Amino acid sequence: MLEQNEVMKLAKLSRLSISEEEVPAVKEHLDKMLNHLDALKALDLSHVEPMTAVENGSTILREDVPVQGLSLEQAFANAPATENDHFAIPKVIGG
Repeated sequence: MLEQNEVMKLAKLSRLSISEEEVPAVKEHLDKMLNHLDALKALDLSHVEPMTAVENGSTILREDVPVQGLSLEQAFANAPATENDHFAIPKVIGG
């Protein structure tokens, strides 16, 4: 279904580095995926109602019980730097 130049273009757009030798294998995988999508498109889903969730029942949740959080010492134990009880990070915006 796909041509070699289309495979190379898709690889470039996906920022994937593939060699000329890998193109046939990648093309085969992509063709299989496209064939699968074509098979899905061919299904008659006109009688299937849209769904809003995978499960019909309600989700079972655990009891919401408050627990003691971390102390500042525990929270900052592996931090490379802290300042005024906050994590210190390098400036990333501006100069």
